[in-house]
Amino acid sequence: MQLKRPPSTLHLGLMAASCALLSPTARAQAANSVEQPFELDSALLYYKENSGRVQTIEPVVSLKKDFGDQRILGGTFTVDSLSGATPNGALPSRKPQTFASPSSTSLIPQPGKKTTLYTIVPGNLPQDPHFKEQRFAGDADWSQPLGLDNTLSFGGHASTEHDFDSLSVHTDYSRDFNEKNTTLSAGVSEEYDQIHAHGGNPVPGSDYELYEHEGGQTKTVSGALIGVTQIMARNWLMDLNYTYDHSEGYLTDPYRILSVLDPLGSVTGYRYENRPDSRGRLGLYWVNKVAFGTTVLDVSYRRGKDSWGIGSDTVDAHLRIDLGRGVYLEPHLRWYHQSAADFYDLYLSAATPAPQFMSADPRLAAFIGTTAGLKLGVTIGRYGEMSLRLEEYEQRPSDQSSALPQLQGLNLNPNLTATIAQLSWRLQF
Repeated sequence: MQLKRPPSTLHLGLMAASCALLSPTARAQAANSVEQPFELDSALLYYKENSGRVQTIEPVVSLKKDFGDQRILGGTFTVDSLSGATPNGALPSRKPQTFASPSSTSLIPQPGKKTTLYTIVPGNLPQDPHFKEQRFAGDADWSQPLGLDNTLSFGGHASTEHDFDSLSVHTDYSRDFNEKNTTLSAGVSEEYDQIHAHGGNPVPGSDYELYEHEGGQTKTVSGALIGVTQIMARNWLMDLNYTYDHSEGYLTDPYRILSVLDPLGSVTGYRYENRPDSRGRLGLYWVNKVAFGTTVLDVSYRRGKDSWGIGSDTVDAHLRIDLGRGVYLEPHLRWYHQSAADFYDLYLSAATPAPQFMSADPRLAAFIGTTAGLKLGVTIGRYGEMSLRLEEYEQRPSDQSSALPQLQGLNLNPNLTATIAQLSWRLQF
C-alpha cells in the first residue's frame, strides 16, 4: 500500500503565511513563531471501517526549526498499523467460496508449501481476514529565501512496509510579485517504488487457480505543479494550482482478483486483475479562505482526470469558529464523486475471452463519498494547542447489483462507512 507524499513545505508555507492576514489570532501566532524557533506537532489518528474491515492506528510526529531569515528545516515521522478484513475483489455467491491468503505459496496443502485458507459463507462479500500491515515513513524538507522575493525548498520522503518500499525527492520554487500580494510557484517531484507482495507478485491477468507468481516489480512517478496564490483583500486569500503526474511500471494491485461467472451468474473461477503499466493524472485545485471577523471559511474545489478514464470532483469546506478564551470549533463537510475506470467491472464472463485490462477494485469504481465532522481546539498556555477531530465517512458505489439470476438479491459492492478520530498537540518553544 502506497503512502502518498504530502503537499510540499513551500506550498503549505505560502498558504499558512498568507492566512496570517485573516484574523488577529493568526497574526498573534505568527508573531510568536518568530520568537519561538521550534515547533513540535504530534497526532494520533484512529480509523475504523464497518463490518470488521480495516482499522488503522497512526501516530505522527513533526518537528520544524526556524534558523532565522526564513530558513526552515522540517521533518515528519509516521507509523501506521493496519489490521482487519479487506475485500479481495471477488463477488458474493450462493455457495461457499474458499481462498488463500496472499502469504500462501499454494492453493492446495502440500509438503514444502505454505497454505493459509479462508472460507466465505454464501451471500457474504469475500474478505481476507488475515490482513495485517505496519508501515514506517519519514519526510525531511528545507526551505530558504533566494534574494528578496524568491523562495526555494527541497526535500525527500521514504517509507517501508512488508510489501512496499518508496523513495521520493522534490523541489519547489516561488516568486513574489505585486508587493508580495501575488505568489507564483512551481515544483517537480520524482518517486521510485518497489512492490514485493506477500508470496510473490501474481502474474497479472492469470488464472487464480494456477497461482502463477513472479519476482518483485517497480514503478516510477514523475510529477509537476504550477500555482498562484493571490491576496484578494485583507480578509480573502485565493490559491489556484494545476498538477500533473505520470506513473510507469507495475500499477496492478497484487492482492485483487475478479470472479469469472457463467451466463446464470454462478462462479466458474477467478482471475488476478491486470491494470495498464502507465497512468497520467491531471488535477486542478482552487481554494478560497475568507475571514468574517474571527471566523474563517475555507472552501475548495478539485477537479481530477486520468488516462484510465476516471474523472473526479471534490468540494471541501471548513468553518473555523472562534469561541473566545483560546477555544475554537471547526465543522467540516466534504463531497467527492468519481467515474469508473475504463477497465473496471464487477466480474468477468466465462463466455467471452478475458480482456487485456481488468479490475474489480472498488477504488476504481464509480462512487460518491461524503465526510462530515467536527474539530475542537483549545489553546494551552502561550505556545501550545490541543485539538480533537471526529468524522464519519461514507462511500456509496453506483454499481451494486446484477440482472444475472444467481446474483439476484445479493449486494455485490456494499457501502463503506468509516469512523475517524484524531487527537493532535502542537507546541512552540
